[in-house]
Parts: sequence; C-alpha cells; structure tokens
Amino acid sequence: MKKLPVLVVLILCVVLFMEAPVCFASPATSYTYSMDAKDRYIRTQDAYLPDRTITDLELDKPEDIFIDDRDYLYIADTGNKRILVYNTVNGRIVKEIKHEKMISPTGIYVTKNYEIYVADVSSSQILRFAENGELIETFGRPTAPAYGTNDFNPMKVAVDEAGNMYVLAEGIYDGIIQLAYSGEFLGYFASNRVELTFVQRLQDLFFTEAQKKQLLGRTPITFSNLTVDRNGILYSTTNGDDVEQAVKKHNTAGQSMFQDPVIATDDLIDLFVDANGIIYAVSKAGLIFVYSTEGEFIYSFGAFNSLQDVSGIFSSLSSVAVDSKGNVWTADNEKSFIQSFVPTEYSQLVYRALREYNTGNYKESIALWRNILKLNQMSVLAHNNIGKNLLFEQEYEQAMYHTEIAGNRYYYSQSFWEIRNIWLQKNLAYILLIGVGIYLLSKLIGLINRATGFLAAPVSLVKRVYNIAPVRDTLYMFRFFSHPLDSFYEVKKGNRGSYVGATIVYLSTFVAFMASLVGKGFIYQKVAIEDIDYQANVIGFFSLTLLFVLCNYLVSSINDGEGKLGQLYKMLCYSMGPLLLSLILTTILSHFLTLNEVFFLQMITITGIVWTGLLILLGVQENHNYDTRVAIKSILMTVLFMLIIIVVLLIIIIMAEQLYQFFESIVKEAIRNVTR
Repeated sequence: MKKLPVLVVLILCVVLFMEAPVCFASPATSYTYSMDAKDRYIRTQDAYLPDRTITDLELDKPEDIFIDDRDYLYIADTGNKRILVYNTVNGRIVKEIKHEKMISPTGIYVTKNYEIYVADVSSSQILRFAENGELIETFGRPTAPAYGTNDFNPMKVAVDEAGNMYVLAEGIYDGIIQLAYSGEFLGYFASNRVELTFVQRLQDLFFTEAQKKQLLGRTPITFSNLTVDRNGILYSTTNGDDVEQAVKKHNTAGQSMFQDPVIATDDLIDLFVDANGIIYAVSKAGLIFVYSTEGEFIYSFGAFNSLQDVSGIFSSLSSVAVDSKGNVWTADNEKSFIQSFVPTEYSQLVYRALREYNTGNYKESIALWRNILKLNQMSVLAHNNIGKNLLFEQEYEQAMYHTEIAGNRYYYSQSFWEIRNIWLQKNLAYILLIGVGIYLLSKLIGLINRATGFLAAPVSLVKRVYNIAPVRDTLYMFRFFSHPLDSFYEVKKGNRGSYVGATIVYLSTFVAFMASLVGKGFIYQKVAIEDIDYQANVIGFFSLTLLFVLCNYLVSSINDGEGKLGQLYKMLCYSMGPLLLSLILTTILSHFLTLNEVFFLQMITITGIVWTGLLILLGVQENHNYDTRVAIKSILMTVLFMLIIIVVLLIIIIMAEQLYQFFESIVKEAIRNVTR
C-alpha cells in the first residue's frame, strides 16, 4: 500500500511531461501581433510581458508621462494638480512638484539638462521648472500678430536641443505651435492635410471664403500628441479616420519622413521614441504599436477591458514612455495606475538586429534576423529586413528571395534592377552583335531569294494559312488600327470579317485579361493569385461587354439607329484589338520592368483603353449612321441604361434572397411543429 502514492506521482509526472509541449503557457495577458505579406494581423511571439502595476501613488487621471536618461518617471498627475517624479529603479518617489499656477497639467517634457516643461490647459500656460522643482518661467498666449486671434490652451509640449518649444493647443487647426526658448512665436510648424471630396472641390470653385469657413469637414485633423527624440527630430500622432497620418516623423519643413503610411488605429493618443530610434505609439483603447526608425510596423500588443483589473490590460490608455533598459511604461487615466512591460528575448533580438542595420553592420544584422527566423520561419518582419540587408551587401538574388516572401515590392524592385543591370552590362555587346547579325542575315536571305526564289514555297504556305477563313477574319482586326471607318463599313456590309473571327478576338481579349490578373511579374502582381475573385471577374467581363451591345441596340432602336444586333457585336469585338495587345504587352513587360519604369506600363494600358474607346465610338457612329455628337450621346445613354439594369438586377437578387430565407424559415418552423 505504501507504493501507491509513488506510483500515482510517477503517472502524474508522465502525464505532465506528455502534455508539456501542448500547454504553452505565457505570463502575457494579451497577444502580440505582427503583419503577414498580405497586410493581415497574425499572432507572433510575445514581445513584452506585463511587469509592475503601480497603484499606490494615489494618482488621479494621469494624462502624460515622460522618462529621462536617469530612468526617472515624470507623471502629469492632472487630477491632483501636480507633477510626480518616480524612480523606476528603486520604486521610490523622488519629488512632487506643485505650484499655484499649475491647475490642470496635461503634458510634460524633460530636457537633457532636466528642465521640466509642463503644458497646463486650464491656466493657458507653459510652465518651465528647474530640476529641483522651482518655477523658472511661464509662457502665455503669444502676442505676435502672426499668431492671429487664436486662443492658447496648451495640451502637450516637446522641446528640441535648441530649446524651441513645440506645443499642441486645444482648438488650433493651423498646426503645431512653435515657440523660441524665450517664448517668442516662431510660426506653425506643420499641419495635417485635408483630402477634399469632389463636392468640396466644386465648393472651392463657387463658394466665397466666408461661406467655406462655415462648412464642416474642411479643417485639418488635429494632432493628438508629439515628442522630440534625442536627435531633436519631432514626431507626432493624429487620431481620426485618416490613419495614414497617424504617426509622422517630421523633417525641418514639417513634412513626414516616412515613405509609406504607417499601420495604426484611429485613436492614437501618445508616442515615445527611445535611444535607438524605436517608436512606440499607443491608442486610447489600450494597444501599443511599435515601429522602426523608418516607420516600419514591427508589432503591437496590449488590450482593452474596462470591467476587469488585469495586469497589462487597460481601460483608457493615456501615455507611454520607455526607460534605458527598454522597459515600456504606460499610464491609464481612467483607473489611475502605472503599468510597466519588460521586453522578451524575442523583442530584444529584433531591436539588436535593427540597431546593427542602422549602424551599417549588415552581416551582423542578417545573422540576428536569421536567428529570429528560427523562432518563426514565416516572419515577414525577418524576411523583409534580411532582404534589405542583403541588398546593401549586394547579394541581390537572395535579397529578391526574401523580399518576395515578405511582399516588399519596393526592395524587390531595387534588387531586380541591380541584377538586370549586371546582366545587361555583361551581355549588351552580344545583344548588339546578335541584332546586327539578324539584320545582315535578313538582307542576305533577301538577296538569295531574289536570285533563287527559294522562299516561294514558305511564302505560299503562309498565304494559304492566312486565307483560311477564321484566320483571315481574326487577323482582320489589325486593319481597324489604320483604317477604322473603312473597316467598320466593310463589316457592316458583310464584305469582311465574320462572327467567328470577331468571337476569336473577343475570347482572346478575355484570355489576355485573365492572364493579366494572374500572370504579371511579382512587382506588379498586387493581389495574390489565390485571393482573386475569378467568378466575379469572369461574370463581370462577359456581362458588361454583352450588356453594352444589348443596351446600345435598344437605345439606338429609339434613336433611328441603323445598326443590327449582330453588327454591334462584331463592332465591339473587333474594337478590342488595341486592348488585347496592351494586355499582352503589359503582362509580358511586367516581368522585366521595375517600379521605376511603371510609366511605360501605364502608358501602354492607357493607350490600349483609349484606342479601344475611340474605336467603339467610331463603330457606333458608322453602324448607326450617326454623326459624332449623336454617337457620343448614344454611348452615354447606353452606359446609363446599363447602370439602371444592374441596379434593378441587384434589387431583384436581394429580394429573391430575402424571399428564399422567408420561405426557408416557414418550412423549418412547419417541420419543427410536425415533428414535436
């Protein structure tokens, strides 16, 4: 009987050992997410784990925090009308700053010499304190005429190395207020752009300035926060629908230095930049976004829950700061606590790799990113950065491999351009020699043929093949390029062309269209093949083209048009010749051109579409015996008729689905009642 407990313990140990790989427990209270090659959020390794939750500082709605190089945490304790300085190393309060002029501190910034700047929205002042907490100076509303009639209610403040202050003030739409160290107004540094709708552009043409000022939705989206890094570069966050402006790294002209829009939500409320240039931005809903110094999204973590008190989860996240050890500190202004996060080995490895890249140590960076790949073979972040490093190491083929996995077409294009350039340098002489050889050979063959006539048999064979009716009628498409009116007249009279030839051109255009969807080079294949809605594209192509023929016939029948339905069908099919060639050319050239040469593909595409459109206009004009004005009117009415039919069909489909669901529910209810 004494052996039974030992046996039980052994069995439990075996069970726990077997279950260990499955029970992947983590102290994280929220997931970390990165992006895949299709710009979808995917779960990745934990980047940060919740550490300290500080609730004993008796805070009241803290709106802003800042950490200096001594790892002192400065807290703008808004509800208590004070600045609290907390030593994050030993967990003790260093000092408390209070002043009668400090009514509602909502923003704080500390310079390298430990001068403390406080933005107080209620007192309408910027307060500058010394390190010991003594008030040095206050700055009120600028008196310069250039400031205008705007009020001055500062909410956030940041200071550069020269002592210039950057201020976000309540109700100011002109941009970030820039003040000198003395408080002199220097101007508005930057503002968010306003994307006007078509209606608003029309309003710009016809409305007066007074009328436009009364319109809604025409003012820029205001910034939500700002900070200055150790190099004196200004960063800002914006909340609103235009998330492309959510995070900006400003140059001296106030414009964003990021090439691509950042990935963020529409409620960003604060940001901080650490010593390595890593950007941390937080949303009010509790998400913490991390970006590289170039604005590349690394990952996000955090969560929102207002009902439960869980470490690492927020009810209203208000601010973020990062200490010298890489620990992330945050403030919740609804439940008034401070929460810290410690970086995991995974995130530290990522930051080391980014740091090596920024310092030009590409080989070391590649090695670190390869270690990250061992943790996650499909890490888009790792593949993307390996590709960038390999590009600078001039290993272009490997760079293309990794950037293709990451879906980074820009760096893939750069690598492909280098490979193509090297190939051209090696083979350009041979290409020229081959071209000259082909030219000389063609001349020689021409001379021999004139003397012997040995090409008579091949030429006769080509002519016989050309005279086969379907071949001849299909190739008749090229006559429309040079003599469109004559060609349409011949087709109308039945002298040239045929339904078979027109249908071959039509189906060839469809094949070229589908090939362009799935067969372009990686640089220009914006949508993954598996994500293409083939059914919608097939139905859309045939329904729109055939519906155009039918609607134009119906419209012309009430406008004295002479064209018959079959003639209009052949007209449309033969008019697709330029579009067919443009689709073939762009699909082929997309495998050889880089992003820098996209202009050529755009010109070919536009030319094909415009040329086809002109042929359709001339075809309608010739088939119905219209003049140009009436032909244009006929096409516009055709398009309008098509839209009406499409809308009616959509309504019928929706009503049919609802009717089907109604009868389905009745049948199910009847079956339930019978089977009870």
